[in-house]
Amino acid sequence: MKGFTLIELLIVMAVIAALISAMVPIGTKAIREARATAIALDLSEMSKAAMDDFYVEQNFNITMQDLKRYFHPDKDLSKFKIKTSLTNDIDQVYIWYTGNDVTASQVEKVFPDVEASGEYPMVHLALEKYW
Repeated sequence: MKGFTLIELLIVMAVIAALISAMVPIGTKAIREARATAIALDLSEMSKAAMDDFYVEQNFNITMQDLKRYFHPDKDLSKFKIKTSLTNDIDQVYIWYTGNDVTASQVEKVFPDVEASGEYPMVHLALEKYW
């Protein structure tokens, strides 16, 4: 007798389906963690860029346009927002990610300086004017 029986083929297909169904959640978790890491790195870099803009350029009203020059021109920063307010020589800078593909707690695992602004990951900087 040559070949496989129908039962044997069905068993092989069932085993393959079981393996795939076990791997999909692992793969999606890895993708979410990678996305959270990328957002954490972007927030960290934006924090450093905001500090540089404040202390080196003496810019008290930091905007996303100011921060974009620290990144590659092709970098999409459209889901990031920034808010600043200067009070008593201290510039309060808030940078947050508004996308819904990760949560603040996922990003906080990678970058502990992240706070939760509602559901969005956010970084808060208090930059003191010393000059």
